[in-house]
Amino acid sequence: MTTPEQQKKQALFWLEYSQQLSNSIRYVEALRAVQRAIALDELNAEAWYAQGTCYAMLANYEEALTNFEHALQLDKTNVQAWDGKAWVLGILGRHDEAVKAVDYALQLDPDYREAKHRKKRLQAFQNE
Repeated sequence: MTTPEQQKKQALFWLEYSQQLSNSIRYVEALRAVQRAIALDELNAEAWYAQGTCYAMLANYEEALTNFEHALQLDKTNVQAWDGKAWVLGILGRHDEAVKAVDYALQLDPDYREAKHRKKRLQAFQNE
């Protein structure tokens, strides 16, 4: 029988493995790995964010949004999840909501590069 501490360590292993797979553009495998991480530690906001990213890279944007929002329920200060939420909202054509999400990410971390770039792209889209 594994202890909760051992489960968290195993979850971190699967999360890190998922990130390596994702960096290698192996999103289906990355998704399977991060699902194992979540099964071991359902309260890991980083894992929910990673799962959302996998879904987004596989063009399953509604599922990605659900995962980013779940990550934010667990950790409202997760800048990456706010930026991920803005990313998929923009893709889904929900630009006003996307701007609000990216603005919140930038409130939390004004120097977060991805969010800065995303805000510029969203503003350019709105000005078209």
